[in-house]
Amino acid sequence: MSEYLLFWPKAAAMAYVPSSNYADIYSKALPTHDFTEVVSQLECDAQICGDGNTSMTVYPQISNDGVNWKELTGFSVMYGVGGGTTFPVKEMMKITDIGAFMRMRIKIAQGASNANAGGTLLISGAGRF
Repeated sequence: MSEYLLFWPKAAAMAYVPSSNYADIYSKALPTHDFTEVVSQLECDAQICGDGNTSMTVYPQISNDGVNWKELTGFSVMYGVGGGTTFPVKEMMKITDIGAFMRMRIKIAQGASNANAGGTLLISGAGRF
């Protein structure tokens, strides 16, 4: 059996990011304590905003108390205009390291300029019992 997990609905994840810095946006934390694995999917339908120095990476995080979070290996990095990423992006990963809760950290990084950066994402999953 499985249960649908909607970490981030198809919506924008945007932030002002200063030069040579990054901003983090977090999805809601969902209960995952009954699962043996989570198969997660990342979708990004269009070019992310920013410039060639802009990147977005999504990392799953797990926690047993909702306060202390362990970060897991993330999805592939998506780059802005001229950065080499082909859109649309659709990537899946199987996560077998499970905690009581899971959330996603969306890291938006900026290189040499200050920018409003981000993109429209859908992050979902299926928790398997």
